[in-house]
Amino acid sequence: MQSALSFKSYIPGFAKELSVLNTALLPISDYSKRYLQHLLTHRFYYLKIYAHVLDLLLLNSTRHTDEMNLVDYGAGNGLLGIFAKYCGLKKVFLCDIDNDFVQASEVVANKLNISIDDFITGDIEDVKKRLAKETIHAVIGTDVIEHIYSLDHFFAFIAEINTEMLTVFTTASNPHNFVKNRKLKKLQLQDELQGGDPSDSVLAGAEKNEAFIVLRRKIIEENFPSFNHDEVIQLSQATRGLNKPAILKAVNLLLTTGKMPEPEIHVTNTCNPLTGSWTERILPIKKYQEIYSSNGFYLQVHNGFYNNHAAGLKKYLNIILNIIVKIA
Repeated sequence: MQSALSFKSYIPGFAKELSVLNTALLPISDYSKRYLQHLLTHRFYYLKIYAHVLDLLLLNSTRHTDEMNLVDYGAGNGLLGIFAKYCGLKKVFLCDIDNDFVQASEVVANKLNISIDDFITGDIEDVKKRLAKETIHAVIGTDVIEHIYSLDHFFAFIAEINTEMLTVFTTASNPHNFVKNRKLKKLQLQDELQGGDPSDSVLAGAEKNEAFIVLRRKIIEENFPSFNHDEVIQLSQATRGLNKPAILKAVNLLLTTGKMPEPEIHVTNTCNPLTGSWTERILPIKKYQEIYSSNGFYLQVHNGFYNNHAAGLKKYLNIILNIIVKIA
């Protein structure tokens, strides 16, 4: 709707507030520190993303900033939601499935003297239960929608909370970005076939994880010891993209009907079968449209932008790319 003033105008002041954060001294987990330091190092890029999210939210709302209650879903260290509260939104709730991140977001909010209305450890069902007495107008998130195991389940609960809910999500898992797709597919293949390690990258995760195909194999071996080695391998491949409950259901269906499970249709999409978290899941825009529509929502898609605060030559390349994105 509303405000002629972009949330970008709040970036300089909030960036200055962030300067009080010394990640080494904060009583938060090592991974939370590592992730937060990454955000702080690139603060102007991420704050521009956060402002863009809030601008889109208010553009599509009939409410003023100080009338809006929102959930920052998959909040991590909470900077998006904390920035929203700094900008004057009425109520802000932070939610993440990882309790270490939830605790970190509370520490960060307290350090910045910004009052967050509640901190929730869990998923969208927990949000619905915890905030049953609240009126939630919006759910927003950055780099989370590509990890959610069942988007149908997620948006069904969103609709139960509020049939007129506004949602704004950003994702780098863009099927139309050829260069980014190559990087994401490489990462997906690594998680699927080799496993991951915190040393792989700054944002690689808190702990090592086994290859997802190995985890699926172990689930099948432990629960269906009658299968021989070749059958287990075949089933491990056929159940790519399923979490543990879905794997057990699929194999039991095979035993009763003879129907072999079908793997995730995308050639490299894969998820951790123990958590259901997808590795940067790549979905066609049409699929997102179907999911939104089937749950009573309408999808708008907007271009993002590259980091023009990057160092060196990359900065100028990204400036050129951003001009191209605006023209496209």
